[in-house]
Amino acid sequence: MANPTTHNPGFELDPGEQVLRIIRRHPFDALPTIFTSIILVLAALGLAYISGRYPNFTPFPPFVYLPLVITLLVLAAIIFLIGIFVFQNNYLVFTNLHYVQVEQIGLFGHRVSQLSFLRVEDVTGKKTGVLQTIFNYGDVTVQTAAEEEKFVFHNAPNPTEVADDALQTHERCQHEANRHGASPTGP
Repeated sequence: MANPTTHNPGFELDPGEQVLRIIRRHPFDALPTIFTSIILVLAALGLAYISGRYPNFTPFPPFVYLPLVITLLVLAAIIFLIGIFVFQNNYLVFTNLHYVQVEQIGLFGHRVSQLSFLRVEDVTGKKTGVLQTIFNYGDVTVQTAAEEEKFVFHNAPNPTEVADDALQTHERCQHEANRHGASPTGP
């Protein structure tokens, strides 16, 4: 959980709105990117070793190895940087008024979905499979009364805790709305 007071959530807050909690995806979500980068680096190192140690037994001419090694290393760096960028820019934000899901879809796709906590009908945290159970991560699904009926945040750490926190925030918003005579469906 990031410190809500020092993080720019990447969207505009309404007057009087405060960030309560920021939830990032579980580190397991970044593992495919990291493993792919490691495999490419190991392949580059293996090619460099083979071309230096056994130059007579290589299937390619010697001048091909250096550009190939450099290409593999650059590709590994690009994959790693893009993967970490996408990982860091997928998060949930709970404010005192809204549930906000920020998604980075590839390098150039970005979507911010915002929902009033007053429109939340149900929140579920779900872990499926051995890895999600052991490492305590999974999906958080929010059912709504809005246009987009379902929000799903994949690979959240402690999904049942996140779901409980969302429901508690929803109840606080309803209590405040009832105290001030606002509509229970919210804006």
